[in-house]
Amino acid sequence: MVIVMFVEVLNKIFNELRRIKNSSSLNRFIKHNKKIFPHNKLKEQGKPIVLFELNSMHSAHIAYSYMSNILALDNKFQIKAYTKYAHNNWLQKILFNFRKFTGQNEFGVYSSFGVNEFIEINLSRAQKNKAKNMFLDVVSHLKNKRDIEELTINNVWVGDLIYDKFLMTYKKPTINLESAEFNRSLLESIEFIIFWEDYLNKNDVRAINISHCSYNMGIPMRIAVHRNIPVYQSNATHIYRLSSNNLFAYNDYLDFREQFSSLPAEVKNAGVAEAQRRINRRFEGEVGVDMSYSTKSAWGAKHNVKLLKSSDRKKILIATHCFFDSPHSYGNNLFPDFYEWLDFLGKITEETNYDWYIKTHPDYLDGTMEIINSFIEKYPKINLLPANTSHHQIIAEGISAVLTVYGTIGFEYAALGIPVINCSQCNPHIAYDFNIHPKNVEDYRRILINLDQLEFTIDMQEVYEYYFMRYIYNTLNLFFYNFEKTTEELGGEMEQFTPSIYDKWLDEWSPEHHHSIISALQLYIQSNDFRMDYSHFGRQFTVDLIERKIS
Repeated sequence: MVIVMFVEVLNKIFNELRRIKNSSSLNRFIKHNKKIFPHNKLKEQGKPIVLFELNSMHSAHIAYSYMSNILALDNKFQIKAYTKYAHNNWLQKILFNFRKFTGQNEFGVYSSFGVNEFIEINLSRAQKNKAKNMFLDVVSHLKNKRDIEELTINNVWVGDLIYDKFLMTYKKPTINLESAEFNRSLLESIEFIIFWEDYLNKNDVRAINISHCSYNMGIPMRIAVHRNIPVYQSNATHIYRLSSNNLFAYNDYLDFREQFSSLPAEVKNAGVAEAQRRINRRFEGEVGVDMSYSTKSAWGAKHNVKLLKSSDRKKILIATHCFFDSPHSYGNNLFPDFYEWLDFLGKITEETNYDWYIKTHPDYLDGTMEIINSFIEKYPKINLLPANTSHHQIIAEGISAVLTVYGTIGFEYAALGIPVINCSQCNPHIAYDFNIHPKNVEDYRRILINLDQLEFTIDMQEVYEYYFMRYIYNTLNLFFYNFEKTTEELGGEMEQFTPSIYDKWLDEWSPEHHHSIISALQLYIQSNDFRMDYSHFGRQFTVDLIERKIS
């Protein structure tokens, strides 16, 4: 056994040695950064610090290069990078230090834009003891899943992050408070909190840049926000400033109505018309319309076999979500996770005389069907539809209403006149009335029990207005002239997370473009606005921009 482990370690070390030579694309980007972002890499004791999460999201490194310099260079702050997770074994620590020493991959990139230190999340014995004591205190107060979700530590809300971190790490649909896995995950999260509390106590941190607001990656953000330290989530297409009023990036949907109302009439009309065209393209089965991550369409051709029962009963579709992937992306929902939501609906099936159906997304993740099948076995009134079933067929066969927590099906079915009931007050459609938004679990139950009396009118203009604001109005082109075209030329959205994105960036870089980005970022950061947009570049959204977006 020891020999096998030793061989595995040697293989990992040899693999690292083989990768020690960076790609030509990466070296080109590093050389470019060193030229346009000259640094003396300040490392003076007590000098203020700007922190950047260390990751291998290559396209985001372009944004980090600019953000780090805007936040630090003018003020002569130090720039430091930190690991997303703690290193829990000696091999992880060895590989981290090896990569740091050799300047491999992201380590070389981060150094090129001024990072002078790579911080390893490594707790002292005293910190571990402190975390253990806090863990014992926290566990003694956790009675149910809602307690986990609402957990605060040192007046900082972290429960949703801890909750989602466990689900994703262990690929579990829900939490068992008694399980060793959950206790281990909770302790790890508390250790992470202790580390960051101590670090921010001992160091003068003036800003933090993160990649995500979810999982444990969001913990430094929550603690910093509580201390009024500016926090940004930035990548190649979006930059958000987080605050106590905005703990989640991408929640600008709350302002869509107000923003739309302030636009010129000709922009509103053109925007709504283009939104209708794009929604129709989705309904025609086109893959990836404003969803570049999608690989399959849920709106394909109809099958010949009839799927829905012939009856006069209400026909209800449950549109599922991925059980593991951050249920709290937008905030707390009516239930703490998607498993609890489905279990609630399962009990409702036993109290109602509807025909119940459930369908996953065509791109469902491994482990999903096993969970769905267990629900169907437990609640036999629920009928499973094939994952590749076309929504056109479901609608044609007479579906009456759709249930989701916060899925895109909310606007899709609304655009075809079918009522959709969300199960969250934190859903992207909440600013509009084309969906039903229950206020709490009791309100949700009341609506479901009385679906036979449901009367609901959908304003199609609202659907198109929402789509325009969500997918067309806001720009993805903060750094690239046409980011969607760039990723398409690379071979798909995921190719942005390879060094080839560096070449695309450098091929279109110019001094004029460079200074335009710097000026826009400076204006954005000074403004304290939630999201960076056209206005920070001194531009307004026009009909011409809509026409350019038409493909």
